[in-house]
Amino acid sequence: MAATQTYRLSRVIGHGTYGLVFQAVEVNSGQQVALKKSRVSRRVERPILQYESRVLQLLQGHPAIPALYGYGQLPHFEYLAMDLLGPSIKECTHGPISVTTAVRVVLQILSALKHIHNCGFVHRDIKPENILCSTTDPSSISLIDYGISRPIKPGPPAKYDPLSESKHVVGTLHWASLNAHDGIDLAPRDDLESLAYVAFFLLRGDLPWRTTDSRKESMKNSMRRIHACKAAVLGNTLGTNLPAEFSYLLDYSRSLQYDQLPDYEELQRRFTELNAQVGDNDSKAPLDWSPVGTTKEPSGIEVDSSREDAESDSGTGNDEDEEEDFSNSYFEWDIGDWDIQGARDRSLTLRTEMVDLVNSSIPQIVEVTE
Repeated sequence: MAATQTYRLSRVIGHGTYGLVFQAVEVNSGQQVALKKSRVSRRVERPILQYESRVLQLLQGHPAIPALYGYGQLPHFEYLAMDLLGPSIKECTHGPISVTTAVRVVLQILSALKHIHNCGFVHRDIKPENILCSTTDPSSISLIDYGISRPIKPGPPAKYDPLSESKHVVGTLHWASLNAHDGIDLAPRDDLESLAYVAFFLLRGDLPWRTTDSRKESMKNSMRRIHACKAAVLGNTLGTNLPAEFSYLLDYSRSLQYDQLPDYEELQRRFTELNAQVGDNDSKAPLDWSPVGTTKEPSGIEVDSSREDAESDSGTGNDEDEEEDFSNSYFEWDIGDWDIQGARDRSLTLRTEMVDLVNSSIPQIVEVTE
């Protein structure tokens, strides 16, 4: 029988698609945690955080995967307790950062993705906001948010048309792979492509398609514009004046087949050698988020010089010829903080043997107080 836990909420430290994240303390042990809180009826059979807790439990055992401390569904709300972490790398960056730090981020997330994929899952939402710094080790980062992670499906992949079917792209639009834009089932290759975008964001200070125009245009126009911009660039376009390894990461991810696992060892070898070339001899030194100057935009790409910081703004443009009533999906733009969640999408379902394996091992949250 799993242990039971009682938590006391402290302060809000973040928000997600269906609720808030608090700093909290486990009353009996004094353990400080991050506690996700999501509004849900007990009648809902497949609540979101329950699914995430099970996935997180199955992925335990890697230094970049946050520790899971407990899960509970109480009247009106469900809760998930996990490692208390620091700011995201998005919050830490204020312009282009050094190649040394970008390489170390890539190496740590590559290692995490190898573990996740070997456990049979695709993360499906790799982005700077989901990569958090450690509060105890300034040299390490963690990958969070497994609410839309899904078991790898055998091929051939299913496909839908996000535009004609008025459905959102899975993940977060600015960081989604080309396959996600095309409505193709996501696979390990797509996590890798999103990681390449994260790396270019760190090195360049931004990405060409992240402009404030998306606040003023319709959702579908945003999807079309961002897709077209991504499709127009290759690795060496975004990687102008940067080490070739980053260009290779993007081009390689796009070359993979749906059912093909990346060659993690080769990628790690390339970035480890690059690490040595740039003189990083201390992998335990604090990550340096200091800006290193500006990076010229690649030629041939039109870019609005102002930067969009709000990833979850839907845009308010009027486009009378387009259907704007998008179906609820995994994308953040159409969900408010305290919307009552229904059952999760049936595609986010674990095999019975997986559920049986983790249910008895996750400590149960039985009480949460203010």
